[in-house]
Amino acid sequence: MNLQRPNANDATRTANRSRSVVPMSGLCSRCVDGCTGNCEVFKASFRSRELIYPGPFGEITAGGDKDYPVDYSHLNIQGYALGARGLPEGVIGNSDTAVFPSVNTETEYGSELKVKMKVPVFTGALGSTEIARKNWEHFGVGAALSGITLVCGENVCGIDPRLELDSEGRIVSAPEMDRRIEIYRRYYSGYGEMLVQMNVEDTRLGVAEYVNRKHGLETIELK
Repeated sequence: MNLQRPNANDATRTANRSRSVVPMSGLCSRCVDGCTGNCEVFKASFRSRELIYPGPFGEITAGGDKDYPVDYSHLNIQGYALGARGLPEGVIGNSDTAVFPSVNTETEYGSELKVKMKVPVFTGALGSTEIARKNWEHFGVGAALSGITLVCGENVCGIDPRLELDSEGRIVSAPEMDRRIEIYRRYYSGYGEMLVQMNVEDTRLGVAEYVNRKHGLETIELK
């Protein structure tokens, strides 16, 4: 069973000419010689996969649109609330004390270095794309105020036009990374963390060493 519709998707700005499509391949049921497009097979025939990446690159966030035959809307959970746990000592659980504003959603993760969180939420990785750069302040301030962990994606330093390297190709100055960390730290209150994701290029540039040396950042994600 194919739950996607291959070869035609708004994320890649492609579409089928025909309304009838073969589910296994995504090709039109009547694939015509000389067709003027615009399915992914048509686009790829010009410059291969270069033209079927979600776009415009750096300006969109694209999600999967699989059409599952069953989803949560098919389920009705017939549950009920009974009792209350975690109340302060001496407080009886009843309709006046067991109220949702009193719920504590705090948690922590980590082995030796514990990271406390107000809510158990991580953001997705916001890396080197233009949309992540333009909206970093919104994410950074929001994550810091919410007490959740903000993930800075890969290759932020690598594409920084103001990046400075030493004679060994290691980072001396990375203004864009500095900006991102400083924005997050502006409202940081001890909950959550900003962790930096690193790919092979980031590792070679010494991103982990740089953010630890200059900013005291202790959380990274090796990709």
